[in-house]
Amino acid sequence: MGEAGGARDPEQLRLELGQEERMMDMLELSIFELKNTVMELEKQLGSVEDEDRLSSIRFFDQMPVGSLNQFVKQLEKEKKSLQSQLKDYELRLEQEAKAYHKANDERRKYIAEISQTSAVLKVAERQKLDAVPNKRENQILRGRYNVQGNKRILDPKKGPIKKTAGVKKLPKLKQ
Repeated sequence: MGEAGGARDPEQLRLELGQEERMMDMLELSIFELKNTVMELEKQLGSVEDEDRLSSIRFFDQMPVGSLNQFVKQLEKEKKSLQSQLKDYELRLEQEAKAYHKANDERRKYIAEISQTSAVLKVAERQKLDAVPNKRENQILRGRYNVQGNKRILDPKKGPIKKTAGVKKLPKLKQ
């Protein structure tokens, strides 16, 4: 899946989620088509049996016994083939359903991961925004301790107070 236990890139998760959703849509379409095919095969099987009973009775009365036996064998083969095809479609339908459920579970995991990552990002953004006022407050406090509040802040002749101006006299350097 990716990084073990770590936060993942939300954009990558969104892309993977989109791919999983497309796969799920394809699986759902495939399942739908398979169900329709199974229903059509069942209808054909039922209609084949009904047609043999109703419309072919006159034709079969005129056929010799050997031909009837061959025709019955042919119909039995066709019936077995259709039943086999039906079983194959049922197995495929079952596999598609399992794949759908697996994809759906993965989609849920991705959604949970995205919401968790989004929550972490929101907390980080809030902490960033909270840190900006704290930084300003710290600068103001530092300014208060370096330069007393009743001293000049801006003298039009000398300009604004610089950070080094907090000390009136600097010690002389020894040479």
